[in-house]
Amino acid sequence: MNATIRSIAIVTALACAAAYGRASCDEYYSERGFSIDLPEGFVFLGGDGSSKFSFGLPDGSVEIDLIAYPDDRFEEAREGAEDTVRRLSGRGSFAAFDYQGCGAALGELSFGSGRSAMRGYGLFVNDVAPPADSGGEPYDLVVLAYAPADGYDGYADFVASAIDGFSIDYGRRAAPGPLGAASRAAVGTARPRPVSLRFGEAEIRTEWNPAEAALSQELVEREYRVLTAYGRSPDLIDAAIARFYRMAFRDAAPSLDRLALELSAAWESGAWAGKKPKAVAAGAGTAATASGAAGTAKAGPRFGATAEPRAYAEALLAWVQGFAYERDPDGSDVVNPISAAFERRGDCDSRALVMAILLRRENIRSIMMVSLEHEHALAAVDAPGPGARFPFDDGAWLVAETTAKVGIGMIDSTQADPAAWIGVAFPF
Repeated sequence: MNATIRSIAIVTALACAAAYGRASCDEYYSERGFSIDLPEGFVFLGGDGSSKFSFGLPDGSVEIDLIAYPDDRFEEAREGAEDTVRRLSGRGSFAAFDYQGCGAALGELSFGSGRSAMRGYGLFVNDVAPPADSGGEPYDLVVLAYAPADGYDGYADFVASAIDGFSIDYGRRAAPGPLGAASRAAVGTARPRPVSLRFGEAEIRTEWNPAEAALSQELVEREYRVLTAYGRSPDLIDAAIARFYRMAFRDAAPSLDRLALELSAAWESGAWAGKKPKAVAAGAGTAATASGAAGTAKAGPRFGATAEPRAYAEALLAWVQGFAYERDPDGSDVVNPISAAFERRGDCDSRALVMAILLRRENIRSIMMVSLEHEHALAAVDAPGPGARFPFDDGAWLVAETTAKVGIGMIDSTQADPAAWIGVAFPF
């Protein structure tokens, strides 16, 4: 487990008061379709419950405002950014990009003067379509996250984390937030790096983008710094740990889509077991190759429920158990899931994140289990059959130890008490 969690376990044991003194805000969902997963300790500050919402830390240091306007507020997102900055008598520089299917602009801004001077980020999204069943009208959206300009460096990670917890579409929360999406757009389409991965008896030949992995690692390090702020907040620490892993999950998930398809192809075709590839069920989706000694799978896998969720989960478990054990105590000590998957390296939590992302694409629900007491993390899967199970979120999840080479459902007897574990659920 990463150094962050170990150090927090020690500090929390000594702490006697929360840093912010109020309950966490958790995730907020709007009837307009957007959602925001805020750092713990944020509270609802006000709004009309329909088009205006403000959240912030109770000490007034960081605030985030979400304002929905009629869709004729601005013709283009960058125009909306410039108009908003002008109305605030502020300054800002904004880049246009595509955000979850909408035209958007994002950039740093500053406004106000003297002790009222603020600094942060502005996100502007044009012609957002509401949920199909809501009966609502399209709208333009402005999201402002900011903190006092005086001493801004001390608030910057929380400001960035707050806005990056936003999603314009609740159903697409397993995707990078605004900062992550804009950063990827700025990097552009880099030349992919080919890689060959063994999955059972199959050889998976695929590609990945190290630039995306570098961006994902930057997010992990930022969220690590946010997480360490809760070391003296025992009433918030469990939820803060869960959010840390949710943010790492959502930022990396789309980058593993192709790998998920190709692993699924190897499984469904029989190449994983060294068998001659067999046809996949009718109605398969996008084709992907999984070649090995047995040849190449011609029929493509599909993102859908596998016929044997337990067996497929156990195959993925064996694969991540073969990763090189790696830690970096000088940083977050968490390898981002993109690097972990394609370079086959990482600690227990990195491996559990990779499993959760890959299982999601086969419609197999999974969670992560984190223990401060045992300084360890496990995966846990919604799959049938015998084995140790972790009760969480109205389910009983089959445990999966990612670092020791043991079968699914097995756990060290000294770690078997469910009370010692925190459950972490991911967008599905």
